[in-house]
Amino acid sequence: TPLGANEGLCWQGFKLVGDGFLLSAEEASRLRAHSEAHERLVRRWRNGRDLTDRPRDVYAIDFGSMTEEEARATPVLYDIVRSRVKPERDSNRDRGRRERWWRFGRTNENLRSALTNLIRYIATVEVSKVRFFVFLEADVAPDGALVLIGSDDAFVLGVLSSHLHVEWSLAAGGRMGVGNDPRYNKDRCFDAFPFPDASRTVRACITALADRLDVHRKSALASDGRVTMTGMYNVVEKLRAGDPLTNKEREIHELAACGVLRDIHDEVDALVAEAYGWPWPMEREEILER
Repeated sequence: TPLGANEGLCWQGFKLVGDGFLLSAEEASRLRAHSEAHERLVRRWRNGRDLTDRPRDVYAIDFGSMTEEEARATPVLYDIVRSRVKPERDSNRDRGRRERWWRFGRTNENLRSALTNLIRYIATVEVSKVRFFVFLEADVAPDGALVLIGSDDAFVLGVLSSHLHVEWSLAAGGRMGVGNDPRYNKDRCFDAFPFPDASRTVRACITALADRLDVHRKSALASDGRVTMTGMYNVVEKLRAGDPLTNKEREIHELAACGVLRDIHDEVDALVAEAYGWPWPMEREEILER
């Protein structure tokens, strides 16, 4: 059952329905330098691969819910979308998408409302072998393959990143795709998830650790092109299991300090359990029962 405290926070990302909205880094840089309006409408774009692998330098022209007249006020961007998106949309069976070709196929007003006035928000990949949560900056436009939580609170990131929530999401969410990968179903995995009523002290500790987690992973990704999010978490799982690492995994382990990443997650797990007033560690069955 969805919980009132979580209502309106979690949504899917945007569905483009037209790759013509996307821009290379070079083209985006040139367009963004044109004016403040261009800088606001040409946004960094992130999809599932950007999170599981490494962020690509891709941008998107996002007119939001603008009328055609409002979109035409930035004629350079309007012309790009008209030439690259409209021809494809003209044959779209959906009347709204055909007639409002300058907008994304799914503009997600609920998501836009949830992200208003935030400096960052939380994202996870809807279908992924590895379940992790990251902060994205407010100017990033998220693809429909992402599930977004409208909170800039590192405490929320910490709880979601904990083993307790991950086990919940694996049990509550479905599976899909060729690989039968876990799916983060927003209705069951987030909307119905009961967050702990943590004490001020424990909440502050989780908040600090979650910020440290976010910084550690982003620093590792920025340090070397061989490091990926999936690669880091594959190494962490092997370290926990005591399995031998391949040469490539040993390289990632050293470059990304995966032992420290594991330590941060272990501390988060223990603190989140404390926030619930539960013992730690616990087996999966007991976590789900509680």
